[in-house]
Amino acid sequence: MVNVTCLNSVSLWEREQISKYPELKGFIEKLKNMIRGRPESGLFDPVLSKSGKTIPCKKLSVNISLFSFQYALGYSFITASYVSNDTNSLIIKITYS
Repeated sequence: MVNVTCLNSVSLWEREQISKYPELKGFIEKLKNMIRGRPESGLFDPVLSKSGKTIPCKKLSVNISLFSFQYALGYSFITASYVSNDTNSLIIKITYS
């Protein structure tokens, strides 16, 4: 198991979304637990930094089964992009997809 932390912008996004839709907290925690348990299972998803360098990220998604596609969000998944090593994972972005 690895230690999971989030960028400040991710923590802010998480707080805003949970304040609007409290039911999402369980899905976000499920996503974090998936990263904690098996960070290597994420799909390779490189992100470009402002300096033009590629950051080797991975991404995982969790299905938001609580909401129908048409209700409120308009999305079916919450996706996290993260970087990871043997002991730590840093979530750099969470989005709806």
